[in-house]
Amino acid sequence: MSKIENTLASIVNNDGKHTSGQLQTTWFEHGDRVKRGLLKLGLFWLLSAASLPIIFAHWVLVPGFFIAGPWMGYRTYKITHRRDHVSGPCPSCQEEVIIKLEASDKLPKWTYCPSCKAPLHITPPEH
Repeated sequence: MSKIENTLASIVNNDGKHTSGQLQTTWFEHGDRVKRGLLKLGLFWLLSAASLPIIFAHWVLVPGFFIAGPWMGYRTYKITHRRDHVSGPCPSCQEEVIIKLEASDKLPKWTYCPSCKAPLHITPPEH
């Protein structure tokens, strides 16, 4: 079962004002990682089978999806955690915002406020 962890993060604007927010991270256990990897493998092999009736393109698509299946399954298996989002007040407009993150994002990260479009720097909390 995956665990959701909330940790502190600082949200800083260009003027140096900062607020505290919550960084949500999903941690995957071994069983979840295996299941996600096998699902990705199955998806690519299903795409490989579905590409068979496509005339001419199947010469490239079928072997491509078939070979990409184990590779993408292994890459998915190796993912131990996913950063979901940072939520907290924007230091510029003081509105509560949720900033979506990519799974591979690392802190510190530059992004923009979804409300006022001000540039924001998301960092681990200052000690």
